[in-house]
Amino acid sequence: MIRIFQNRYERESFLKSFLLFFLSMFVFVSLLFVFYYKNLKQEKLYSLYLEMKNYSLTLKGDKFETELVPLKEKKFYELLENSGSYYIDVPIPFVKNEALRIKYSKDRFRKELVISTEKITYIYALSTLLIFILSFLFSFYSISPLRRAYSMLDESVKDIIHDINTPVSSILINMKILKSKYKDDEDVENTILATKQLSNIYNNLKTLIKETEKSVQEVNLKDIVESEINFFKKLHPEIKVETVLKDLVVNVDRTVAERIITNLLSNAFKHNTRNGYVKVKIDKNVVIKNSSPYIKNPDKLFDRYYRETDRGIGIGLNIVKKLCLEIGWEVSISYEKGEFTAQIKL
Repeated sequence: MIRIFQNRYERESFLKSFLLFFLSMFVFVSLLFVFYYKNLKQEKLYSLYLEMKNYSLTLKGDKFETELVPLKEKKFYELLENSGSYYIDVPIPFVKNEALRIKYSKDRFRKELVISTEKITYIYALSTLLIFILSFLFSFYSISPLRRAYSMLDESVKDIIHDINTPVSSILINMKILKSKYKDDEDVENTILATKQLSNIYNNLKTLIKETEKSVQEVNLKDIVESEINFFKKLHPEIKVETVLKDLVVNVDRTVAERIITNLLSNAFKHNTRNGYVKVKIDKNVVIKNSSPYIKNPDKLFDRYYRETDRGIGIGLNIVKKLCLEIGWEVSISYEKGEFTAQIKL
């Protein structure tokens, strides 16, 4: 299936451009049509008025109906109307109390007007269709700069991944060597934690750009959660952590599962409140809750590069969504009264 839009921002940009262009042109053409219709109606009424006057001179023909009416006001030779017809009153020589009324049915007039406007109505319909097509093409073209910007950003990310691959790997190897020599050194431990954070960023960027090959195996999610919680507790000792963890063995690629859990926990610890909390529960599903500052647009948090704070680069939850779709997991997020919840249904 061909995807027209690569992301939500392209879709929003397209819809806004389409609606703006289409509605403005549609309103303009509609106003022209209404103006033309009113002018045509006035011309038809004036032509009808002239025919009535001419008919009053000879009273020949069966186009018009006539009747005698009591003379209330002396409005002779003026085109008037009532609920059923257009008419003019004509004076009768030597008769003071009555006038001759020449009438023409409104229904008949409307039918003739519709026939006269058939061509312009057809043109109006074609114009609307043409405006729709042009609006679509214009709007699709208008997202090209946005698409190029995203493409350039992705290319930049690819270049960054390529450039930092070797130094990150080298740092990780050397830190393991240092840890074996200086097991209890606090500075070495802090450096290892910082290096692992850098490694997480690198792995996220790599996952963002391409889909990796997966090796399915039995994985206990409890082990991954415990390992990652221990890591983040060292980075955020002020955060209170509560866990209710049961063994949950699933068949999945271990690297993918680790990336999903790591990003969700990283989000919970990073976007927290002062002296806040993180609660993790594993039963049949995985639920991670944390105290959270106000979130303006929770429904946009899965969008790539979307951020509500200056922390992070806005790809963590997008990667979670991407990986969950690849392995068939269902992930959902919600925010209510200062608490953010992420849930994975297996």
